[in-house]
Amino acid sequence: MQEPKLHVELVPRSCFFSNLRSNLSKRDWEKLRQLTIDNAHRKCEICSSDGNGSSLECHEIWHYDDDNNVQKLSGLVALCKACHRSKHMALARHKGWDGIAEDHLMRINGWERKTLNLYLEEAFRIFELRSEKNWTLDITWLESFDVVIPDTLDRV
Repeated sequence: MQEPKLHVELVPRSCFFSNLRSNLSKRDWEKLRQLTIDNAHRKCEICSSDGNGSSLECHEIWHYDDDNNVQKLSGLVALCKACHRSKHMALARHKGWDGIAEDHLMRINGWERKTLNLYLEEAFRIFELRSEKNWTLDITWLESFDVVIPDTLDRV
């Protein structure tokens, strides 16, 4: 399978609701969000949409070290709502947005339904394996920004 342009990113269950937006001050999160959107020239970094009249969203990019159980923040990306929902497919399924998110994922990646189903099966397999572990969060990526960094990310 060709590398997809739009990836599903399933955060392990033990890390659900641990995010920067909820743990940084409103001022610091807005500064990071605006910087991310400005750096993307106010376009979705996946599909190049301008958000169709709604503001772009800021998505955290995490890298998983499966050997050492470390979930490391590696950046932020500006996304339109459709791409952001597709990234969070488990949440999309929970909220009933999965049909829309799946259609968007197929359109952006040029997939047929069969390819999508194989891709999601593998993504959810990895999600289940990662959800069995307790993860240490590494948010040192934030150190290059003028923001107050929390010691840990609380679940909200």
